[in-house]
Amino acid sequence: KQWYQRRVRGLVIVNTPHGRIPGKAKAGKAWYAFGGKEHETNDFHWLKAAGRYRVHLERASSVPHGAVVGYQHNNNSAVFGVICHTPHGNIPGKCNGREAHYCWGGKENTCN
Repeated sequence: KQWYQRRVRGLVIVNTPHGRIPGKAKAGKAWYAFGGKEHETNDFHWLKAAGRYRVHLERASSVPHGAVVGYQHNNNSAVFGVICHTPHGNIPGKCNGREAHYCWGGKENTCN
């Protein structure tokens, strides 16, 4: 396994040629899922709670109010930051409101 796959990753918004897409990051690198592949970049913004705001996890059958929003150009739609529960652990990813995706091992994977 790669070093970033063994350690905690943070949820970020990645600036890509395809839009601002939620992804995962560690130190100065970020990875995002797009087009069936895992892509790497250093152009991203960390998501963090500021002041008295709290970040919480919520299971929902539709996109909850206040979800972190990105934008993906290929289908002209919003994508939301999520934490995918995978066989590899909890990994930051993106969701279009119907299905979620995360990157792992060089590929874009679907989260159930």
